[in-house]
Amino acid sequence: MPKITLGAGQERPVITSGKYLSIINTNAPFIVSGGFGELVGEVNRIFELEEYREVTFKNESENPVELEYEVSNIKVHTGGKGSVSISNAVEVTRIRESIQVDANATVENGKMAILPSNNFESIAPNKTVLAVNQTLEVFPARNAENRNVLIQVITDSLNFTAVRVGTSELNVDTGIFLSGNKNAPASKEFENMAASIFVKNESDEPVTLAGGEQWRA
Repeated sequence: MPKITLGAGQERPVITSGKYLSIINTNAPFIVSGGFGELVGEVNRIFELEEYREVTFKNESENPVELEYEVSNIKVHTGGKGSVSISNAVEVTRIRESIQVDANATVENGKMAILPSNNFESIAPNKTVLAVNQTLEVFPARNAENRNVLIQVITDSLNFTAVRVGTSELNVDTGIFLSGNKNAPASKEFENMAASIFVKNESDEPVTLAGGEQWRA
């Protein structure tokens, strides 16, 4: 199989006595020119020449092109050779250093997962009803992992009743605003929160609450 080198900007005519022109190898694309026009020559490309008996290889780059080609009367298909070469690949090695894991997480097969909560407690029955303008600490502070607190307004009234939710008696007046009733409960969920939760009734009638907290011991 002929091997040639095309210098930068060089052209070379090639006699093609066979029906098929195959590009076996090349270090860079080049131009295959003839009565059919100009096509890109690259590895594994096969040209069916029919009546064309001469083509021209052109190197339009600024660097030499080394190529190997074949002319034949039968069409040859290339198949895999059982090897793959990857350039500029990132080599990944097993991490040998120990991994610091908090008590609320676990590592399995090299992946870290947060452990679920394993405790739940409903809001205390004596804290489910707030009188008009009353402020109440419905959940005390709990320094626990994966703590999640849910508060719902479920007043059995045709009116929407409103509350404010905060983390102290001082900020509850400007805390989160919730308004709802039993038919359309309003709710707020706090995740990973260790502080106390205070609720203030801002309606002109008693407010009924529901909710609970979960955490990991």
